[in-house]
Amino acid sequence: MASAPAGEEAQHDPEIEELLKFEPVPRKRIVEGCWTPELQREFIARLAVHGSPGRACEEMGKDLTGMMKLYRSPLAASFRAAWHGAIALAKRRQAERTAAQYVEPGTRAPTIDHRRRHPHANPLPRAGEGEVLNEYGECEDEASYLQRAEDAKDSIGRKLLRARRLFLQEISACHGKRAAFEILTELPVDWDKAKRGEPQPDEPYRSTNQRQPDMILTAESGWSMGEIGYGPDKIAQLRASIDEHRASEGLEPVDWESESTGCGDANSPSPPSGGEGRERGPR
Repeated sequence: MASAPAGEEAQHDPEIEELLKFEPVPRKRIVEGCWTPELQREFIARLAVHGSPGRACEEMGKDLTGMMKLYRSPLAASFRAAWHGAIALAKRRQAERTAAQYVEPGTRAPTIDHRRRHPHANPLPRAGEGEVLNEYGECEDEASYLQRAEDAKDSIGRKLLRARRLFLQEISACHGKRAAFEILTELPVDWDKAKRGEPQPDEPYRSTNQRQPDMILTAESGWSMGEIGYGPDKIAQLRASIDEHRASEGLEPVDWESESTGCGDANSPSPPSGGEGRERGPR
């Protein structure tokens, strides 16, 4: 049984315990930070309590990206069934709690002066001074809330810029594609740096925007974040090439699901373009 994930509700809960009887997704290697069977069951237990995969991963100090790749694994049928069951259980219990707290509109408690009383069916917690209600409906220090939002925005921006580097590296050998990119985006591009997969001159101060031509081209080419890409999954192709190269040298494939290899960053595998770059996983 998983450790108590989110309060007493998940302790010795027959319905949650039944969900944890799934067959865990097998891991190629057991390394520090990977999704072991125990951690997979803890995730499902937490998911069954509040129904939020992101919140479950946050509580465990894990990356949701790695969990989503685990979910999409060809060997994850039993795990996916437990996931869906956990979501259904969380939804049903939330609906039951809401129904139990529901007060029929127009219901009035007797008072001397006959003033109307309309109790809120499901009152939200009252935020104190300097606090806000976060995405979980909980009170959080406003500075902490804003900082988390900025950190998330910066993280996504860095991933998108790294994706653009991979796209620029791919087209760096074609003068026609280089010219088309410069004309469409009107951005300064150092093609020598692009060929080496290095940061471009505008990266230290550039903020990414998925509506801008450079990021649209990156997404359409397949070098982008998971479901954002429209073309072939170039990240998956690159990872397969890295694993193929490692196999040719007698090395084990990279465990892309493990956070210890940086697999939580879906857009940063090191391209096999040099001695060191060919043998390491994503950073």
